[in-house]
Amino acid sequence: VVIPLHELKAVNPSCNNANPAEKYIQVISVDNHEFWFMGFLNYDTAVGFLQDALQTGKVILSEA
Repeated sequence: VVIPLHELKAVNPSCNNANPAEKYIQVISVDNHEFWFMGFLNYDTAVGFLQDALQTGKVILSEA
């Protein structure tokens, strides 16, 4: 799945309450489509990179 930075609205980390080892990342686009990803080798790093990319995209758009 490829989503351009300007199309990202939110990145939300999530986990299964019944099994905390099951971790997911929810990505929401500006048109409110939801994408759920799981199975990351390094979940925390992936969440950090996605959130940084989202913030960077917002800064770039605000400067344009």
